[in-house]
Amino acid sequence: MDKETELRLGIKSMLSQYDHYFTRAPHTRYWLVVVDNHFEDCYSFFIYMQRFKAKLSKSYEIANFAHLNEQYLAYLIALKQHSNLSVEYRDTNHLIRPDNVTKIDLIHGHHLHNETFS
Repeated sequence: MDKETELRLGIKSMLSQYDHYFTRAPHTRYWLVVVDNHFEDCYSFFIYMQRFKAKLSKSYEIANFAHLNEQYLAYLIALKQHSNLSVEYRDTNHLIRPDNVTKIDLIHGHHLHNETFS
């Protein structure tokens, strides 16, 4: 398969995944996240969703491909033409590391009792 056909099929698959997860559920916020993943040398596109008044958000990967700028631009242009959702960009070279260790997280059920951290 030539590269042009492979690119076209990849974009078609991404848009199909987007349509599958973007259900337009009432009282739900949707947005897109594009990750420049330097650890795995790839780009990943995700659709996120969060119900209003809920703290939990869900994400689904809709595309993942090699770290090629031409391919990245083609995917991004196709997605922006297909969707009006806001896009958030993330880069694994600039990770945010929290200062404090979370000891109690009632939402996710994490309870650390009598544990010390160094």
